[in-house]
Amino acid sequence: MYDMLVIKYQKKDSVCFISHIDLLRHMERIMRRAHIEVKFSQGFNPHPLMFFSPPLSLGVASSAEYLSIDSNMNPNDVLEKYNASVPEGLKASKVFACSKNPNLQAKVTCADYVFPTDKAVEIGDEFFIEYSKKGETVKENVADKIYAQYKKDGKLVLRLASGMVNLRPDRVLEKLNLMLGENMSVTGIEKIAQYVDVNGTLVNADDFVQTV
Repeated sequence: MYDMLVIKYQKKDSVCFISHIDLLRHMERIMRRAHIEVKFSQGFNPHPLMFFSPPLSLGVASSAEYLSIDSNMNPNDVLEKYNASVPEGLKASKVFACSKNPNLQAKVTCADYVFPTDKAVEIGDEFFIEYSKKGETVKENVADKIYAQYKKDGKLVLRLASGMVNLRPDRVLEKLNLMLGENMSVTGIEKIAQYVDVNGTLVNADDFVQTV
């Protein structure tokens, strides 16, 4: 018997510009509209027991977002009901059944992002990015937050820190534009995978949730 379901969904097209907070509210309405049964917390202010993977930067697309819900409905029924109630940009590809909450928001450690360039980038001990924080310019060496790079369909993929320690892909994009002489837009970035560190081994979130 399972107690949790994990919906793997995409966030693309105009949905990319919905903030994480707004998406939380939107998903609650989707569950009601789709007649997907989600258990509620107890107490004075009950709320649906829904848990998301780490937030996505505004404007960035993704084919690997995860929503855990406290429900014992049939996963295939949930997939069908969900997809019938959402726009194309929020369609789900899978629904996994778990015995407990996989807590991906806390356990995801990195994610793969495709950048719209066919050029490789040299990342050594120093990879500085600049961004504004509380009105001041911050210069940070993020080389230790870039775990790997490879090519997918000829495009550059970077594995960036995500979750509790997070490296925003839009900030990396600004640095890449300067280094490579490109003019890439944040809307050209797509997250394609998320990973959990299990005893020193990176496990794809798809595989991890099936072991919980």
